[in-house]
Amino acid sequence: MVHVVIIGAVAAGMSAASKLKRLDPSIFVTVFEQGEDVSYGACGLPYFLSDIIPDERLLIARKPEAFRAAGIDLRLGHTVRFVDVSARCVTVRVNKTGQEFKQDYDRLVIATGAQPIRLDVKRGDFANIHTLGSLQDGRVLKKALSDEAVKTIAVVGGGYIGLEVIENLHKLKKEIILIERADRVLTNFEPFISKKLEEHLVEHGVTVKTGETVRAYTDQGGRGIVETDQSTYTVDLVVEAIGVRPATSFLDGTEITRLPNGAIVTDARMQTSIENVYAAGDCAAYVHAVTGKPGSYVPLGTHANKAGRVIAEQIVGNDVTFAGVLGSGVLKVFDYEVARTGLGVEEAAAAGFSVETVSITAKDKAGYYPGAVEVEVAVIYDPLTCRLLGAQMIGQAGVAHRINIMATAISAGYNATQFSGLDLAYAPPFSPVYDPLLVAVNQIKCLEQEEKE
Repeated sequence: MVHVVIIGAVAAGMSAASKLKRLDPSIFVTVFEQGEDVSYGACGLPYFLSDIIPDERLLIARKPEAFRAAGIDLRLGHTVRFVDVSARCVTVRVNKTGQEFKQDYDRLVIATGAQPIRLDVKRGDFANIHTLGSLQDGRVLKKALSDEAVKTIAVVGGGYIGLEVIENLHKLKKEIILIERADRVLTNFEPFISKKLEEHLVEHGVTVKTGETVRAYTDQGGRGIVETDQSTYTVDLVVEAIGVRPATSFLDGTEITRLPNGAIVTDARMQTSIENVYAAGDCAAYVHAVTGKPGSYVPLGTHANKAGRVIAEQIVGNDVTFAGVLGSGVLKVFDYEVARTGLGVEEAAAAGFSVETVSITAKDKAGYYPGAVEVEVAVIYDPLTCRLLGAQMIGQAGVAHRINIMATAISAGYNATQFSGLDLAYAPPFSPVYDPLLVAVNQIKCLEQEEKE
C-alpha cells in the first residue's frame, strides 16, 4: 500500500489529500497539521474583522470530521520537526505532550504555507501588536478590536493584506495610520495605481506615511508608541502586514532546493529537487507562465488548490501538470477595484524581454449609460514580438472581470493582433462598443508592423 504523508492541512494540503482519496481510495493518506484549524479561507480574514463575514464558520470549507470520514488520517496539533529524504521519513512532535515519533512515507507532500514576517525591532512592553496570517490570528485580532479603548491603529505595510485590513478597520470607525517603508503602497503595481490609491486612502481619512521605517515600539501608560526613522505615533493597537515568509525552516539541512526566502522550488509536476517529494501552496515557488522559468513566489490560494490537485494526479500516475502562475490578483480598496496579471515593467525587463507599455483611460460602460465610470488600463508588451506580457488596471467598477480576460490571453501567449480580434461581449450596461481592453491593446505598435509598413 502506498503511504502518502502530507504536511499542512489548509488549502494545498487538503486539496491534495481529498483528490488522492477520490482518485485511489486504497492510498493511505496521513496529514500532519501543527494547528487546530483546517481547510479555511484565509483570504476572507480581513472581512471577518468587520463582520462582513460575521461567523468564522463561514470561512471553513470542510471540518476535520468530513476529511476523516473520507478515509484521511488527519492529525491536528502535530508539528513536523525534520524531514529525512534519504530514509523517507519525517520526525513529528505531538504539541500537547512534546512526544516525538518518526513516520515513514512513500510520497511526501509539503504544504506548510507561509508565516507573517515580523519586524525585527525593539518592542518594549507594548503587547497589542498583531498579524493576520491564520484563522487563529483573526480570532485574536477581532477580540482585541472589540475593546472600545482601541481607537487608533497603526497598520505597518501597504500591500494586499494591509490595504484590505485598513478598509475593514475603517468600517469599525477606527482612526488609521498606514506606515509603509517603500516610497509608495502596492509596490508590485505600476506607480500610477499606487498614487491613485494613496489619494483615495487620504480621502477616507487614513493617514498615509510612505518612506518611513519602524524602528521600535514602546509602551506608554497602556498605549503604544510607534517610533519610525522620521516621527513617532501614539496608537492603541498595531497590525503588522509586511509580507509573508514560507514556513520551511524545518527543511534546513535537507537537499531540497529552496529560494533565498525559503520557498521550495517546484517544476510543472509540482515535484521538488528530490524524487517523490512534492510541494504546493504558500511554501512553494512555481513555474511562471510567461517566462516558463521556475522560482516564482506568488503566495495565493488559487495556486495552492490547483497545485494540490496536480500533485494528487502525479502520485497516482496521471501526468497532469500545473500551467504556472501569472501573479493574477485583484484587490478592493474602498471604492476602487485594483487588479494585475502577468509581468510588470520591471519584472519583464528583469526576465530579459524588450518592454513597452500603453496606458489608456476609458469608460467601463457605454458613456451614455447611467453609472459609467473610468477605468485606467496599462498593458505591458514586447515590441519585438507584439506579445502581451502583463496588464494592470484600476477603476470604481469593471476591473475584476476584465483582468481575467487579460490573464486568459496572456496564458495563451496572445500577441496584440490576436487580442484585437477577440469577439468580446457588448451591451451598454456592461461595456462600450470598444471595450477598454481593446482600446488599450489597439494602441500597441510593434516593430514588426512598423517594418512592414
